[in-house]
Amino acid sequence: MKNLSFLGDVYLDKEYGIDFELDDYIFNLEYPVSSRGIPAKDKINLIQPKSYIKETFGKYPIAVNLANNHIMDYGEEAFEDTIEFLDKHGIKYFGAGNKANNFNNPCSLEFGEKTIALFGYSCETTSAVFGNESNNGSAILDLELIKNDLDNCDADFKIVQLHWGMEEIPYPTYKDTQKAHQIIDFGADMIIGHHAHIIQPVEEYKGKKIFYGIGNCIFPDFKIKSHFDGEKFTRTSKKKQLKHNKQSIKIDLKENLDMQFNIIELISDRLMSKNNYNFKYDVPESENQFNSQLIKTQRIIMLRNVFYNPRFPTLRHLKKLLGVSI
Repeated sequence: MKNLSFLGDVYLDKEYGIDFELDDYIFNLEYPVSSRGIPAKDKINLIQPKSYIKETFGKYPIAVNLANNHIMDYGEEAFEDTIEFLDKHGIKYFGAGNKANNFNNPCSLEFGEKTIALFGYSCETTSAVFGNESNNGSAILDLELIKNDLDNCDADFKIVQLHWGMEEIPYPTYKDTQKAHQIIDFGADMIIGHHAHIIQPVEEYKGKKIFYGIGNCIFPDFKIKSHFDGEKFTRTSKKKQLKHNKQSIKIDLKENLDMQFNIIELISDRLMSKNNYNFKYDVPESENQFNSQLIKTQRIIMLRNVFYNPRFPTLRHLKKLLGVSI
């Protein structure tokens, strides 16, 4: 029986490899494929003139999610080049565009005897560029919009992919859990989360799976010029990906709509299947529980960053470490 596999965030700066078989697959394309465009201001900008997708995975994906905070990093020109690249290779896409094409939501796939519908949206907290009547960009995570999209779709299985949450935090916000439950109530059959760059818990709600964050599929260390001010880049941003940034969830959907998932990890530039993974955190049950846990987690992250990237702490860092309000 054929699998439809869902992978996490992908940013390829060269050819990588995989040590397992893939049938049809879908991932979150976290960069424009282009060599032109104007950088977005005051952020880390990702772009690659070559995709490295086929070289890495052995074949092109059946579809990609474009609802994220990097697909518009180099503006309309780079976005148009990316769409041209996807169209050229027969790759479907969803989650970004403009109001006229409903941000390319949904993307419909025939899978066995079933029809799968894919939707993508980005939360405002991710600082994505959002599309409107005249400009391309990500679809916004708006509950009314999502409900309308789901109501107007009669597919057998509806999958909503959400770019949301807090980077490096290994659990969802309490508010996001409530949004996820509402989206399931609206008619979604599965939710897949991106953006945290780390694995987050998996919840079953009313018999439907919610993957709050499936982590980085492939997202390498980087050191790039960033924070464009309209004339020039003003900083150099770098990040060393740690072990938890190299692990992700691979979801396999069967033709009968059964599903299973396992952990994959990037080791020495190759994706490998892992047998065991211990989910350290549960879904928060209240706003107070989330806030209390977040303070502890941010302290751990800060200490870890000092160890791996030592630098003189700012007053803001010290206040956060000590739990003092800023």
